[in-house]
Amino acid sequence: MVSLGAFVHNDRTKIQRHSLNGWHRVKRDPTLSIGHFKYPPLALPVFLSCFSKRFILAIVTLLMLFPGLVFAQGAILNLDSNWQYRWGDSPVSVDGIPDWSTEGPEQGDWLTIDFPSNPPNRDGKTNVWYRTMLPDNGLWRDPVIYIYSVDLITEVYMDGDQIYRFGSFDQQGQGRFEGWPWHIISLPQDFAGEMIYFRIFSSASDIGLWGEIKLMERIDVFSYIIHKSITDLAVSSLSLVIALLALIFAFIQSNRQTFLLIAFFTFASSVMLFAQSQVKQLLANAPLVWDHIAATAYFILPIAMAMLFDSWYQWKLTKVIKAIWIFHLIFVIAAISSSVTARVELSSMYYLFDMLLLLSLLVLFLITFAQVKQVNNDVKIQLASFAIFSLFLLIDMAVAHNMLPWTRMPIAIGVLLFSITLVAVSLYYFAVVQNELKQLNETLEQKVKDRTEALERLASTDPLTSLMNRRSFYKQAEIIFQKSIRYQRNIAMLMLDIDYFKQFNDNYGHAVGDAVLIAVANRIKHVCRATDLPARLGGEEFIILLEEPDTDEALFDSRATT
Repeated sequence: MVSLGAFVHNDRTKIQRHSLNGWHRVKRDPTLSIGHFKYPPLALPVFLSCFSKRFILAIVTLLMLFPGLVFAQGAILNLDSNWQYRWGDSPVSVDGIPDWSTEGPEQGDWLTIDFPSNPPNRDGKTNVWYRTMLPDNGLWRDPVIYIYSVDLITEVYMDGDQIYRFGSFDQQGQGRFEGWPWHIISLPQDFAGEMIYFRIFSSASDIGLWGEIKLMERIDVFSYIIHKSITDLAVSSLSLVIALLALIFAFIQSNRQTFLLIAFFTFASSVMLFAQSQVKQLLANAPLVWDHIAATAYFILPIAMAMLFDSWYQWKLTKVIKAIWIFHLIFVIAAISSSVTARVELSSMYYLFDMLLLLSLLVLFLITFAQVKQVNNDVKIQLASFAIFSLFLLIDMAVAHNMLPWTRMPIAIGVLLFSITLVAVSLYYFAVVQNELKQLNETLEQKVKDRTEALERLASTDPLTSLMNRRSFYKQAEIIFQKSIRYQRNIAMLMLDIDYFKQFNDNYGHAVGDAVLIAVANRIKHVCRATDLPARLGGEEFIILLEEPDTDEALFDSRATT
């Protein structure tokens, strides 16, 4: 089966549905397909309606199985060798049984192949059969075959009986793309030494089984899937948190564009990682819906990457960078809309997109090499993480197109490294800007304080003698006068005038007169106490306010100033 609730079809008898409690016979439903709903308009509503319940079930299952994810697994046998293949499609007997599914080990024109995927001499063929002999290895309670994925649809037979089906074959042995889910194929208890046959149709570049083929106990499949999805789930969750935090920062900080782009990239990465992880099938058995979500997020990545790239530096070819993300945006809209409306198959879009992505990355790195010596260190760090993430993408692309041996490429690690680098550099910039703003505020506050004090001095000081002017003297003297009344304190006032100053000023000039005024003011400041209040009233007139003197002290001060 595809997962819990997936359907298995037997053309001669019935449709069977498997649950953990056993096999149940149900009536044939012509509106249902295998692995998901036949018509796209029905897939999304059912997907949304069952998502919340399955999400809770998956979380509970994860919590129950997590302590034993590594240690709870029983025997697991890899079925990745000793296969045979045969191009074409089998003729069908009058009983509806494919003739090839009943051939013995020595019968038929079967050719040897290590792994049942992409046999040689395809030459445009779309149908192929694979078979292998199941091993005799120990006792099994609930044996199943786990398959990572199939390109594109399949029927599985043992002794002429169909035991599994994913997708629908028409009279010509062809069908439509139904998604890339993982598969669980139930086996009878006496499977040891039996031949198992796979009928395959694929119009895509790959044809056959994909990734991993394992013989194991049913219960171990779920723990195995969860265990293999832990990294993707963790990085997906962390990326989603980063996206939310970046979105918050975008609305409270000045460098809004940077944080919006980080939120855009990390959110798309989070969706892609979760939609590509195998655990999502436990939440909702809607392979085609999940594949469209994953494809949309994957196709969006170059848009976010090009925008981020453009925001790091004033590149000379910024128009080329803008053209890259605009072109990818057009591609996303065209590819996804065409697939949803069934005008093209989603599987055929990946090869074209990967070629465009390869070309886009090549252009971006050529732009980088032309100006790499001019950029500062923080941009170089971002470019290095960008290069590492791009390398992960290219390796994953090469694996997908059979240029490299199949492996579970840790693309989540590349996403995590790139995301953390973006956040770290942005937070560093944020801290630098905040520190600069703090220093600027402190400098401005000090300048305002100094300027205010200078203005106050100018407003209260006589510019020639540097004594207090009339306005400031009256203001401060009023305060001292009110205190003397309240606390019954003595005060004295000395009035000074320079005799014959006008005549002296006329005879010797204003410059000499000003020198005389300055000399008198300096003498007053010299003899005054710290508590005295001297001031120039105007012209050659001066005044001194004395706090708490007696008559003799006031007379003494008067003589001292003269």
